[in-house]
Amino acid sequence: MPVSLITTPAELLEQIVIIAVRQHRQGPPSVLRSLRLTCRMSNNALSPESNSYLYSMLFKDRFSPWRDFPGGHLTVDNIEHELRKRFRALQRIRRGDVADPDILESLSTIYIMMLEDDGRNWDQLLWAQLPVFMTRFLRERLMMGAETNNGWPTENEVNVLAVSIFWLMSCSEFIRDETDELRREFVQLLSPYSFAGFRYPCFSGLEYDFLPSENSPKIVATSAHGVYSPIRPVSTIICYFGRPVPFSLPPLAPYAILVHFSRLETRPLMIPPHLPETRAKAVANGISGPTKEDIVYFNTRCKTHFSDTIYGNRFDTLLKSRRHDPDWTRSIRDPLYRSPSSLPGQYIPGTISGHWQGSFIAPYYNVYRDMLSSPSAPSPFPTFGRFPLYVTFRELYCYSPSIPLPLRGNEGVFENAFLPIGCRWHETEAGIEFTGENASFKAYYSPPRQEHLEIGFVGGTTGKSKPGAHGAFDVIITGVTEDRYAAAWGGYRYIGRIRPSDGLIVLLREPLDPQMVELGRALFRGYIISSRNFVGRWRCVSGGVHSPEWESIFSLCKDVSWE
Repeated sequence: MPVSLITTPAELLEQIVIIAVRQHRQGPPSVLRSLRLTCRMSNNALSPESNSYLYSMLFKDRFSPWRDFPGGHLTVDNIEHELRKRFRALQRIRRGDVADPDILESLSTIYIMMLEDDGRNWDQLLWAQLPVFMTRFLRERLMMGAETNNGWPTENEVNVLAVSIFWLMSCSEFIRDETDELRREFVQLLSPYSFAGFRYPCFSGLEYDFLPSENSPKIVATSAHGVYSPIRPVSTIICYFGRPVPFSLPPLAPYAILVHFSRLETRPLMIPPHLPETRAKAVANGISGPTKEDIVYFNTRCKTHFSDTIYGNRFDTLLKSRRHDPDWTRSIRDPLYRSPSSLPGQYIPGTISGHWQGSFIAPYYNVYRDMLSSPSAPSPFPTFGRFPLYVTFRELYCYSPSIPLPLRGNEGVFENAFLPIGCRWHETEAGIEFTGENASFKAYYSPPRQEHLEIGFVGGTTGKSKPGAHGAFDVIITGVTEDRYAAAWGGYRYIGRIRPSDGLIVLLREPLDPQMVELGRALFRGYIISSRNFVGRWRCVSGGVHSPEWESIFSLCKDVSWE
């Protein structure tokens, strides 16, 4: 009897299809569709209902592994549904239509693929020509609607996802290949999102609420730009592996800020010819401030980090998708999944401990005041000065049976970095002890336990937590400018807290020298994105929950030479 596709045993047909689709590993498997259209029998034999193994293998061949769902919750229908959704999104992106009516579904799918990528997802996104598409989107669609919004770009769901994806796909090679004109265009397009905190929040929820809930009081102020804190798109429902899942949109501003700094860094700071060559010569001549070697060090070493680049620190031992754990868990609110590496909240223990370097933008007060008082967006958007920033951070945890710092209401604690008003503290190598006003409480925080730091770093993948890792209720962050950097750029101390609901870090900065009070106190607030960059905004302490007199941006990355 002659060999026929119809008479081929199912197991053999399955292997034939797998071999065939592996000939072209990028894009939808067109050979599978062709075979299913051959006849009714082949369609039945190759359907998800008849061949669950085939579709599971197809997903693993094309895409990075899905997140660790509890056993038994994913069916072949779930996998097949996700396959179809991803292939649809890839085909739409490849067509290059930035006005596609289904672009929101496509971009939400691509965003999750970026956060879950361990290599294979990126191969598929390159087949779809994602970098070309995102560049076109920013240049052709990002400003859509600005003409009816006083010149300000909108922060809608599509723009949020587009800017987030644009940063996540960035790398030094892409930026190096951009022309100076294109870099300037990207900076101009995204500067409103970066700097205009009075219009574009940098945070998932109200920044002044340490323990947000549905019943949290909403404090509303108004300005020429409407209500403050500004209203932004918060969440939507997406279909994830065939199930409706709440999807929390990330704030757009942190990703815009990262794009901003990564492009600014291609233009090094100028070195004034009158500066002393070295610190030794500066000291010998009684000169304070930066030296030429300080600026050379900054220009060559202080660069924004990219999520998929190897830098030589412990986070390189993680799968790339695991570096995105906090970002992923901030977005996907799936009750069937909980990242074991984020304790407490959306934060990987040990992330911020160590030496950090980067830069901040100092706004021109009059220019910022004009922006704040006028409802119209400036054109062109003003540029501000960039300055080096160095901090050595330390994490301190409240472990059971210790009791964490109390919060009696929210009034005033935001300006105090979520620390109780009037409390005092004493820090040693062994930890930090807080004493309440009138000795109303005591709280003790110690360095992270080793088994706590090992969460997520077992064999390069997420490991099971050990008993000693449990019981961490709260995280305090302290920081200081080391002497070598303080001599050049000024010295500061930092203290603050991590918000457990979303990993927001709020720090109060004060001058180390009590005689330098004119340097002022400031609040730094932001997230660690992709376990690589601590990015956000800084502002004067005055203003409280109202729009501050001025506000600007910062970005820090770890100095891996110290690890």
